[in-house]
Amino acid sequence: MAPCGIARIDDLFSGAASAAPIGAGDPDRESVGLVQQLLGGHGEPGMPTLLSSDYGIFGSRTTAATRNFRARLSLPAGDQIDAAAVRGLVQTAASYPILSRGYMTLALNFAYGGLAKILSVVAQMEGAGKFGAMNLNRDLAGMSFGLIQWAQKPGRLAEILAAFFAASTDDFVRIFAAGDAAVAHGLIAHTQQPNGGIDPVTGLTTDPAFDLIHDPWVSRFSQTALWQPFQQVQVQTALNDFSRSLSSIEGYAPQLTSERAVGFMLDLANQFGDGGARKIYQAVWQNGMAIPDALQAMAEESVARIQPRWKAATQTRRQLFLTTGFLSDGSFSDSDSATDQVA
Repeated sequence: MAPCGIARIDDLFSGAASAAPIGAGDPDRESVGLVQQLLGGHGEPGMPTLLSSDYGIFGSRTTAATRNFRARLSLPAGDQIDAAAVRGLVQTAASYPILSRGYMTLALNFAYGGLAKILSVVAQMEGAGKFGAMNLNRDLAGMSFGLIQWAQKPGRLAEILAAFFAASTDDFVRIFAAGDAAVAHGLIAHTQQPNGGIDPVTGLTTDPAFDLIHDPWVSRFSQTALWQPFQQVQVQTALNDFSRSLSSIEGYAPQLTSERAVGFMLDLANQFGDGGARKIYQAVWQNGMAIPDALQAMAEESVARIQPRWKAATQTRRQLFLTTGFLSDGSFSDSDSATDQVA
């Protein structure tokens, strides 16, 4: 287990006698926000996300969710998050797991900081931080799945499936192929075809046996999202992807060194690809440009390049990266990045 780095949560998790329970009106917004995300991962409705204005405010909805969660775990009735509730939030299998700071560290054993911190924000943009987020061909890219939406058409879905297979062949065959190894190998081979095994115009499968945007495949992807070892694979694969993208960004935009700028560019690369992010940068960058101006110009350029139906969402996404308090304007260092699980 890696500590989450929020002292009060770590103390509650460890059972420290000095740790005060978290309850209604608590001013510790950092701890409250972490609790809200964990409650959301257990299916408690209406919990604020990392990007919500009421994130970190322990109000009536959080109080109701706390009471309900305690009842479901047969904990003593109450409306506070004490040590037993924190351990329950972390150690009980989540029904809708979300990549929160607390879940990443206390449940999955990844250190929080550097690329892992940026990933927690990018994942919110892609699918509300859900391990089981899916886009079923709405963008004509076939199946897109997971924290950073590994999409079928550009071949990214094949990457995460291969990572699952390499991590545990037995689990992959069990979850994705109902125990049939031939089907499991066929799935990987299908997604490794040109355009990920779909028609590049319609996004529809070229092989009815692997129509991934319908059941049984959708249910199998959902089951994968609940399997904690494969959640760890998602995080590790995303961190590896971000590390490669960061190396590319540092090559053509060495002046973008703040945590906000790095996060902005990694989100841009995740949406448009490394090549697309570079083209957007090159289209707007001028020598002597102030970094905030450059980021704003890239935000506008990215919106101009997106299909009309996605423009509003892309504009909101870019502006959130420019303004969110979860990213700082201080320097980002590779040494801060946690690209592997804690031993």
